[in-house]
Amino acid sequence: MPDYGEEMIDLDDQSSYEKFDPSGLRWRIQGMPAQCSQAWSEARKAQFPDEWQHCTEVIVAGMGGSAIAGDLAADLAGRGSGVPIRTVRDFRIPGLLSETRPNRPLKPEQLVIICSFSGETEETLAMFDHARSAGSAMAVITGGGELERRATDASIPIMTVDATGEPRSAVGYNLLLLASLLDRIGVINVSDQAVAEAVEAAEVMVAKVGIAVPEETNLAKSLARDLLGRLTLVYGGGNLSGMALRWKAQINENGKSWAFAELFPELLHNTVESFPGGPEIRKRTTALLLEPHQASPELERRYAVLGETLDQSGIDRRTLTGVPGGPLTQSLSMIVLGDHLSYYMGLLNGINPSETPSIDRFKERLSSSDSA
Repeated sequence: MPDYGEEMIDLDDQSSYEKFDPSGLRWRIQGMPAQCSQAWSEARKAQFPDEWQHCTEVIVAGMGGSAIAGDLAADLAGRGSGVPIRTVRDFRIPGLLSETRPNRPLKPEQLVIICSFSGETEETLAMFDHARSAGSAMAVITGGGELERRATDASIPIMTVDATGEPRSAVGYNLLLLASLLDRIGVINVSDQAVAEAVEAAEVMVAKVGIAVPEETNLAKSLARDLLGRLTLVYGGGNLSGMALRWKAQINENGKSWAFAELFPELLHNTVESFPGGPEIRKRTTALLLEPHQASPELERRYAVLGETLDQSGIDRRTLTGVPGGPLTQSLSMIVLGDHLSYYMGLLNGINPSETPSIDRFKERLSSSDSA
């Protein structure tokens, strides 16, 4: 097992990147805005059945970096959407109406979108088979693999993720493909102008937190150093609810560090009760509050009260507010900030942020168990 943080890393020394990031994850992170533009352009060429415009629920099924697009898309829909978006991470998809209503109307009530970058994820393939056997309306977003083969054989519409690297590095592509599909069937409203503005905001964020920006003026670098060796709690609400889950996962995978995520307003009904306890834990904990730009009045009050409660409990906290603009603009810029933050944490821990040896060992153990 690696020993993290034994070597002092200078984030302004370019040799650190060559040493700990030989695969070039840094370039994939900084290329996220361009990835989004490409995905949106390609997605507009796709064709979908007209009857999908009558669906009453969207289910996004996937795992890890492929599933997070479902949470982020739900944030784009917001409270004003008449069609709920549900993300499922499992082997089966609960509540498929096609299983319980064999004489259902011809118009689909649910649309199941299966997402897998590799196309080989065991749980996702199982959910694909479940939805197909139930006769659900389906689409697939994938980079290839077995999922693409099964979808092709079943004549299920496929949107291709044309990106390289890790599944988590393709989040921009996944999100924009999914957003385009949902826009086309009337579940959310995302215009070409909104995408252009969001991509521009993401590029501005890259210019602020990229590897060439010195640590003294680079929020992502300085915050990564502050979080090193600490427990990170990521709190999000409103149109940054899914973002809290994204940051948590990136700090785990890229940063090789402990992090947990919770959402407003639920955390105020349980989590806050734990703040007074465990003085040693409090000393080593930092809470990151991801607050939407121009949040609703009721949500703003809850962020304010949580901040006061953390201060009174002696827990370090930072509030990071979304940039001005619509939900997609805030989402893409926050993805860039969180990805860079977690990447720098991995470097500071003295380990390749791209590799995921523990996840790989877990999959190998499962594979050997299944074949035994």
